[in-house]
Amino acid sequence: MTDSTSPHRKIPLFPLGTVLFPDGVIALKIFEARYLDMIKQCLREKTEFGVVSIIKNSDATEQDISLSFSKIGTLAQIEDFDPVQPALYMTKSFGTQRFKLFSSKQEANGLWMGEVELLDKDPLIPIPLEHQGVAKLLDEILSVIQSEDLLGDAPFKKPFKTDDCGWVSNRLAELLPISLIQKNHLLAQTNPRIRLDLISEIIEDDDLRSLMMH
Repeated sequence: MTDSTSPHRKIPLFPLGTVLFPDGVIALKIFEARYLDMIKQCLREKTEFGVVSIIKNSDATEQDISLSFSKIGTLAQIEDFDPVQPALYMTKSFGTQRFKLFSSKQEANGLWMGEVELLDKDPLIPIPLEHQGVAKLLDEILSVIQSEDLLGDAPFKKPFKTDDCGWVSNRLAELLPISLIQKNHLLAQTNPRIRLDLISEIIEDDDLRSLMMH
């Protein structure tokens, strides 16, 4: 039983080859028994599960894949749930809050449980003048998505907060064609203004502006 005074809590983990950011949306096809049970429990108890990235680690073995887990993840709240078949669920969840992963352990049924500490939510910080350009780039991408009626498949949920450093940096971090390690580094950045600084540098250094618009 977790000590009520401890900042740590235990949550079920869903390891993936991707990164979920707060307010990001993730669609999952659930068919393994361990995850079917996890989803049922989350729905029944109105709780969240944790999404962590699997980052390749040369020291990790098949028996100890947890060595490859990112140390930063995001809680996911189930938004849509469609039991297509008794053993096949189509789900859509959205990121709520980041967490730091301290330890993980695999249960007898194969489900990973993690001991985590929640990280503070991003404070609201207006977009500074020097980053108006990257904010405008995101605006343009949103306009393309809306004009092509792709919102149903958008990787983030409304409301769009295009005047906030945290929201803009998270959306661009999701959209950038960069490595998992880079995305996790951005996710771990606690200051949204600095996260946006880093993203602006990545876009300019790698000349990704034109690539993201095509």
